[in-house]
Amino acid sequence: MSPQDVSRLLQAVQRQSFDDNKLPILREALRESAVESEDLKRILSTLTFDRNRVELAKYAYPRVIDPQRFYQVYEAFDFQANVQELQRFVEGYNR
Repeated sequence: MSPQDVSRLLQAVQRQSFDDNKLPILREALRESAVESEDLKRILSTLTFDRNRVELAKYAYPRVIDPQRFYQVYEAFDFQANVQELQRFVEGYNR
């Protein structure tokens, strides 16, 4: 996903008021895309609740083109418990 595509996606999502409306748009955009960790962090930051960020991060992880930089994504979370949940997911995925 190009930086321009990410910017357009962020603009489209910011028009939505609720995570429940944002998540389907984000999933659709990421379904057939490859994304950089830094861009995924920006995308996750558009969501209000950590639980939705975790859900989308798990969905997007297989599409991340720079998994060595995935640590940047953790900055999008408010609670350490959610970071730890995502870290466990990543560890399990990479086994």
